[in-house]
Formats: sequence, structure tokens, C-alpha cells
Amino acid sequence: MKKIYCTILAILLIAGMSQASPLLWRGARTMSSGKFIGMLGLSYTTICKGYNWTDEEWTDLPDASKTDVIGAHFMLGYAPMDKWEVMAHIPVMSKSKDTLSSFGLQDAWIKTRYGLMGGKDQPYLTGVLGFRFPTSSKDASPALDDRTIDIAGGLLFMYKMAPMVLHLKAGYWYNMKNDAEIDVGDIFEGIFKIDYIFTKQFKAFLNFNLMQTLAAKDSTGATIEHTDKTRLNIIPGVIFKPMPGLNLRPKFIYPLEMVNKGGSNFAWKVGFDVWFVPK
Repeated sequence: MKKIYCTILAILLIAGMSQASPLLWRGARTMSSGKFIGMLGLSYTTICKGYNWTDEEWTDLPDASKTDVIGAHFMLGYAPMDKWEVMAHIPVMSKSKDTLSSFGLQDAWIKTRYGLMGGKDQPYLTGVLGFRFPTSSKDASPALDDRTIDIAGGLLFMYKMAPMVLHLKAGYWYNMKNDAEIDVGDIFEGIFKIDYIFTKQFKAFLNFNLMQTLAAKDSTGATIEHTDKTRLNIIPGVIFKPMPGLNLRPKFIYPLEMVNKGGSNFAWKVGFDVWFVPK
């Protein structure tokens, strides 16, 4: 009975997760040897919508089921040699749901990028590999992450057409089993993004971010119904550079409900990133 309870609880937690992957963050241009890069990302949202598979529509969650989420994501990277970068991602999250609350590390990431091609007046193409480890607490309630070991790979394409910059990105996450022996569904993600450069200190961007999560499987290998998810978000924002190397990036994340399905989600989300990008 305890095993069945844990399995059901894990399914509900997985279905409720609405995560965006840092795998494809940044453009395809890589750093030169010996350079460091750093980032702090802050976000706030409320998980307030649930998907009704019977009527195939999103409905408002009751107040007791809504979850306030505050996130802080730390990233530090280094280029051991030209075109090769290694990065560590440490996400921290706070969740509040009715009388429950949790705070702490999410699952940590290690990521590496290598520039395959690119240069002056040429498009850039970069490969990326990512690994995620279960560093979040298994006792947290609400859960802070899915506590699986994951492996991912992707490609980043960037082409400058002044005053615009085009970004095309795609990645695939192979997600393994969690503590309840649930095989978490793999994830495909894609990004289409356009930057518009007004000045050297200011530009705007529009980002379309798609994440498709495959259905999870139980400990016997059977597919768990209604655990697949589709997320298409539109993300407008601006980038302000008050001094060389410093990038301030406020953004607004809006889910397109006519496309999205499965699990629970937010109605809107705000973020603010602070990047240090070396020249």
C-alpha cells in the first residue's frame, strides 16, 4: 500500500512540474580561452491553472491548491580553451502551497558547450551537453524538483542580420527514474528567438519556447495516462548594458493555453536576469 501511495504521489508531482531547461540558455557564440561568465536569474509566479483532460481545457485551481514559486538560479562558467565552455548551474527555489512550504536546492546541473563553427559575418553553430543530478530534498513538500539523473544534448544556431539576430535552438532530455521508480518522461525543447539591436547598450527580444514532455512510465514499464505535457511560452524582454560585460535582462513569460496541455501551470511569470559576459 505504501508503494502504491508513493507512486501516486510521484505521478501527481511530476504532472505538476512546469520547468524550463537552462540547456539552451545563451546564444551560440562561445568565449575565448581563460574567460569566466556568471549569471543570477530571479523569477516569481503562481501555479494557478490545472489541465482538464476530459474537457481538454485549462481551469482555475482552488486557492488551497495554488502554489507561489520564487526561484533563484546561479550559473558560473569558464572556457578552458577557445570555443569550449564548462558551466555549473545551482537553482534554488521557494514554494508555498496552503499550509505547506519548502525551500532549498533544486537538482543541480553541469553543462558543456563547444563551438562547431562561426566567425565574423558567419553564422554560429554550437553543440551542448548537459547533466542533471538529484540534489533537491526528497522530503520537500511541495516538491522542489523531480530528483532524477538526466542527460541532454542540443544544438544552438545564431545568425546576425543587423539590426536583428536570429536564434534557433533544439535539445533533447533523457530523464531517468525517480525515487518512486517512476520513469520520468523525456523532454524535447525548441527555441525560436529574435533580438532587435537598438544601440550597443540596449536591445529587445522575443522568444518562443516549446517544451514537449513524453508520458511517464511506472515501475513495470507501463505508460501512465495523462502525464504527457506540452508547453509553448512567448517571452518578450529587453537587455540593458549599463557597463561593459554587465547585462540586465527583465522578461515576461506568458503561456499559450490554446497549445499547452497537461499538468498544472502558471498564468504568467516574471523574471530578471543579471549576466556578466566577458568581452
